Amino acid sequence: MDLGLKGKKAIISGGSRGIGLAIADKFLEEGAEVGFFARGADGVAAAVEQLSKKGRVFGDAVDAADFDGVKAWVKKTGEALGGIDIVVNNASASAMMDWEKQSWQNNFDTDFMSAVAMMDAAKPFLDKSDAAAVLQIATITAIEHHDMPISPSYGAMKAATINLAAQMAQRWGAEGIRSNAVSPGPIFIEGGAWNNIKDNMFELYERDRLDHPSARLGKAEEVANVAVFLCSPAASWVTGANVVVDGGFTKRVGF
Repeated sequence: MDLGLKGKKAIISGGSRGIGLAIADKFLEEGAEVGFFARGADGVAAAVEQLSKKGRVFGDAVDAADFDGVKAWVKKTGEALGGIDIVVNNASASAMMDWEKQSWQNNFDTDFMSAVAMMDAAKPFLDKSDAAAVLQIATITAIEHHDMPISPSYGAMKAATINLAAQMAQRWGAEGIRSNAVSPGPIFIEGGAWNNIKDNMFELYERDRLDHPSARLGKAEEVANVAVFLCSPAASWVTGANVVVDGGFTKRVGF
């Protein structure tokens, strides 16, 4: 299937590793151009070196919690790319079980307000696109409780991004801008959260691995495939949706 992404311009928050990196890679494979940011300069440089083998890419070190910094980055990157067709809000500040105010503030600033900053700054560019799309990378923790050693602020703020996606589908739909969310289940990434759980809480890792019908965790590329499709003109009649990508880990019936 031709996704119709050749020449499209996509920006991604938290794009230097994991799901964000996989999404950037897939966009480039489909012929799009990509701008991304992440907090660590070394990680950004390594990702740019890797991704630039596949296409035109810009990467910068920006803290997603810096609202004004994110807005300035979007404007700069949109001008460098020559436009913005797609916005992927992927940045996250997940934390271990914690009721401290700072954990909630970090998730609010990084997961939610960075999405607000990205969308607000990108709107003038999206208005000029003939295939504009916004995507929130959320989590199944936003839609179904799981006994995990993670701050409740994570699922709560990701739930807010799903709500934001649904609202903007209605508010911006008449202007030709689609808005969706993707909620991944447990995804194994080298050096990531589930790698850490496997190394340090193996019983918990095995419990959740075996709770998948296929008895494995997901891969970043499996989320990226869905995310990139939803952002593409091939998904032109999908908006306001939250697509769960979890290999059957959640047990709710999706009526």
